[in-house]
Amino acid sequence: MTTRAPATSPSDPRAVSLPVMKPRASESLAAWLFLAPALAVLGVFGLFPIGYALFVSLHDWRIRRGPYLGLAHYHRALGDPAALLWFLVGGGLVLAALWLRRALERRGGTVSAGWRRVAFAVLLGAGLWVGLVPGLGQLSATGDPRLYNGLRVTALYALGTIPVELGVSMLLAYLLLKSLRARGFFRVVLFLPYVTPVIASAVVFRSIFSPHPASVANRLGTLCGFPEMRWLYESRSVVAVLLRAAGIASWPPWVETFFPSLALVSIIIYNSWVYIGYDTVILLAGLSAIPRHYYEAAEIDGASPWQSFRHVTLPLVSPTLFFLSMVGIIGTFKAFNHIYIMRTPGARDSVDVLSVAIFDLIFEYHNAGYAAALAFVLFLVILGLTLLQNRVVGRRVFYGE
Repeated sequence: MTTRAPATSPSDPRAVSLPVMKPRASESLAAWLFLAPALAVLGVFGLFPIGYALFVSLHDWRIRRGPYLGLAHYHRALGDPAALLWFLVGGGLVLAALWLRRALERRGGTVSAGWRRVAFAVLLGAGLWVGLVPGLGQLSATGDPRLYNGLRVTALYALGTIPVELGVSMLLAYLLLKSLRARGFFRVVLFLPYVTPVIASAVVFRSIFSPHPASVANRLGTLCGFPEMRWLYESRSVVAVLLRAAGIASWPPWVETFFPSLALVSIIIYNSWVYIGYDTVILLAGLSAIPRHYYEAAEIDGASPWQSFRHVTLPLVSPTLFFLSMVGIIGTFKAFNHIYIMRTPGARDSVDVLSVAIFDLIFEYHNAGYAAALAFVLFLVILGLTLLQNRVVGRRVFYGE
């Protein structure tokens, strides 16, 4: 506890400097005793498993511990260290470009900040080129294909689920906010998929997306004019499937790389069905907390419904959207249960996110050391994405200050 003297001038002879009162030893001991149970749980079930997994990743650990290998597993997984250095340099240039953009925004876009715009464009372009071409391109060519295929599938899975979930959830929450009747009923109905056991619902959706002509997905597709599809058994890109259905026999290779397979799209539909209700309930709570007089003031100023939504609703609900997007990114990169249930031999590795690949390494190939190394790579990827999102998107969140 710190005590302060009355506000006086430093030259005033009456100025008195009182000593800082430090907490007594008994108070510190009591605080540590209260913290001890939580710290013990954190250490036993949090820090110790992480440290032990790092220890395992440094050994040739199969059924039992083998010889110490150092960083050999990480070198095998990531690829050429020089390419990794290029990738890190590219990431650093991108961060420098973002820092310059923030400095430019603080200056208000004045004439003296013109060189910052040029520097921002140059740094961003150089960072993306260095990070992708000599960096990520060489890493994927020299590293483990399972790692980079898992990261690619995971990224496609995240890009296919999070924007759809947030967009549909925002629309549903806004409609429920405007409807005063039966709001509680629809809130319960929309939340039911989230509380349904994952294994049971995944098995049901596996039957829905069966390649059998009588499956629900094929019947609905036939009614909409689409041919019968293999759904969860289809490893080709969804764009390639649609092109073939339209009679086009060939397509560029990037169609298979940058678009998810039809099997992965089926899993994305399931994931959206599960989490749209959860996001809707959370967003509805955020929308309900916005004071009505903000909308009344906007209406008096002549704002249209779209302008009120754009300039009142979105800024005030941005903390909720930021929370849901961050949880969504972390959740999609850790997804396992429903993907493991819904994947089929026909889909091959087109639905194998990195967590599924790690599971196979442990329980099919019994290579715990290499699997632990891939788990740490996944942990670093999730940590980096979370910090980047918090750094870039988090600054644009409006907290009412």
